[in-house]
Amino acid sequence: MLPFFLQAKTIPDAWFQLIYNIFDHAYVQQIQRGSFEKEQYRLQYPGIAVYIEHPGEDMIPIMPPGANIPAPTTMEYIEDYFVNYLMDPKLAENETYKYSSRVHHPMPKGGTQLERIIEMLKETPLTNQAVVEIGDPEDLDICFGNDGKLDPPCLRLLDFKVIPKDDKLILTVSCYFRSWDLWAGFPTNLGGIELLKNLVASEAGLESGPMYVYSAGAHIYGYQEDIARIRTLRPKK
Repeated sequence: MLPFFLQAKTIPDAWFQLIYNIFDHAYVQQIQRGSFEKEQYRLQYPGIAVYIEHPGEDMIPIMPPGANIPAPTTMEYIEDYFVNYLMDPKLAENETYKYSSRVHHPMPKGGTQLERIIEMLKETPLTNQAVVEIGDPEDLDICFGNDGKLDPPCLRLLDFKVIPKDDKLILTVSCYFRSWDLWAGFPTNLGGIELLKNLVASEAGLESGPMYVYSAGAHIYGYQEDIARIRTLRPKK
């Protein structure tokens, strides 16, 4: 099956296009591991590659008036996600990891992973090494969710790349998710990552630019199918 490619202006534009097209390009995956194990199915793309030109604009998907469908995220929730799940590495009592504990992982030669990446971009902006690793080989054994089941990080890496354009240095970010809830997770995750990219750009003296996102496990859950069809006016055949 071919991956699904799309170009979008904003995060909500990408979100809507993915939800609208999933009914024509997805396969049904019965869940054998992870969230809703043996309880739900996923409508899942075989792969997605998405270019978002202006990820900092209008981050919140709009719901039609009178549809009685809540937006999948809010700006307050995105900001809280950025602060608590991408910037605060302190773990709660029941947490084995969160993205921020990896983003701000202390490095053997000093500084955190994010601090070292920022310094790298300051000194050598045209590098291919400014990658923040979220995934770890040991995750298959040590990462447990609140339900006590193994749940390795969905986000695996953040690759910061500077592209020279018109005498400017434009910072981009590419991210890869091994598994991704498109309805609820996509806009919050990317909104938070965009805020992180803006922070990195500011600290490194760069201009914040577009975003590239990839996944081989982007999906909606079965319980989300009806509401997704209502939002996109895609009736069941």
